[in-house]
Amino acid sequence: MNLEKISVIIIVKNAQNTLFECLNSLKEFGEIILLNNESTDDTLKIAKEFQKDFTHLYIYESKFIGFGALKNLALSHAKNEWILNIDADEILENEAKEELKKLEFKEQNILALTRKNLYKGEWIKACGWWPDHVLRVFNKKHTKFNENLVHESLILHPNTQKVYLKNGLKHFAFESIDDLLDKLQKYSKLWALQNLHKESGICKALVRGFWTFFRNYVLKKGIFYGYKGFIISVCNGLGAFFKYMKLYELKKQKPKTCALIITTYNQPKRLALVLDSVKNLDPLPNEVLIADDGSKEDTAKLIQEYQKNFPCVLKHIWQEDEGFRLSKSRNEAIKNSLSEYIVVIDGDMILEKDFIKEHLEFAQRRLFLQGSRVILNKKESEEILNKDDYRIAFNKKDFKSSKNSFLAKMLYSLSKKDEKIFKKITLIKGIRGCNMSFFKTDFDELDGFNENFIGWGREDSEFVARFLFNKGIFRRLKFKAIAYHIYHKENSKKMLESNHQIYLDTIKNKKISWKNI
Repeated sequence: MNLEKISVIIIVKNAQNTLFECLNSLKEFGEIILLNNESTDDTLKIAKEFQKDFTHLYIYESKFIGFGALKNLALSHAKNEWILNIDADEILENEAKEELKKLEFKEQNILALTRKNLYKGEWIKACGWWPDHVLRVFNKKHTKFNENLVHESLILHPNTQKVYLKNGLKHFAFESIDDLLDKLQKYSKLWALQNLHKESGICKALVRGFWTFFRNYVLKKGIFYGYKGFIISVCNGLGAFFKYMKLYELKKQKPKTCALIITTYNQPKRLALVLDSVKNLDPLPNEVLIADDGSKEDTAKLIQEYQKNFPCVLKHIWQEDEGFRLSKSRNEAIKNSLSEYIVVIDGDMILEKDFIKEHLEFAQRRLFLQGSRVILNKKESEEILNKDDYRIAFNKKDFKSSKNSFLAKMLYSLSKKDEKIFKKITLIKGIRGCNMSFFKTDFDELDGFNENFIGWGREDSEFVARFLFNKGIFRRLKFKAIAYHIYHKENSKKMLESNHQIYLDTIKNKKISWKNI
């Protein structure tokens, strides 16, 4: 192929030591797209100096948005369909360029280049560094990068055909122990953030770390490269250890602030009972936000009265009554929250004293937690409403309303679901938004609840599906975080069929955002 028909993309950050040699090896290509990720050394100066002689070098800027997203951003600037992806510490060898010139590409081809990884200038053929084939030449009409924060890769399709070249890249991987340790720290942190759906622990981290060292030093022959092989193997082992320890630490981390979102629509009497139960919570949430889907003035007056002496911040987030728009009202309330963690309940759920405490006890990043619901019958609900006393709800004694830490932890462990569930079924039964919680960061990544839903049905299931497609986990919390549901007639299901089609479209396309991007 004519190399002028290939665009080169490079992501750079503080690459002053290798950038010039890298760019110099790419002069025969049609254009070079250089995306600078907030370099603080002379990287940009070198690039601009090179640009004077090579006018087809185009420089762009971006903050760090994840390696996959950065490469797709660079890809969007390329004018040619065929792309060479190269790192700033790599040099394309002349033999590889000659090999590329002799090849004729098909759109579904992805070319793998051989890569020689160097430590302090020495080619290390051990420690898992050799053989090393990297997929670097592709047609952007056929594929792009996944959105991984780290260890991004090209998306492979069933008709993708890999072609392996004999020649490729010289990679100036590391020049010192400091370089190894710096990358270890950076990549282990990003890996932990990306893999919050995985399990971790101290023993797992130790085993992974030791095995990685042993495999690299003994089985992968690092022992034959003197101190270099030893230090590379040690750092690889430490990298594996810290990946899992940082993941463990992240999963143990609890939110410092919590918001309680209460949805309501023209039910001031029930809302008053719920707010009375909230006042008795220990601990209290940092803020309570009423997500109001267009209630009349009596609801606003009720909230104003409660705001006078409520024990925490109480906000009324109202939207005009244009029909059942639960998703939008929830989104508006959560957007107005200043807290890390979000607990959502319906405006007819009476809460036990430990409700917030128990949600926070099980809170984790990338976890959707569904709390317990005890249904009050019509007679019990009428007594509570007539006597205006939420505490009567706690008189209901049955198996579901009992507190049991052992059963709670066991069912929590057994109820785990991730995106793999959709290979077996299309709908997870029993998902209810009347008692749920999650980190606000995870909510933001999904762009919130799907506002295309009008009328009752499937909005909670669709949110959970997108949550799981974003590498999230669903778990149920029974016998803890208990809320008592005041009886009411079922909502109209006339929109259920059309809402179900929205849900099925999300499942089919594995959507993360509901917005048309």
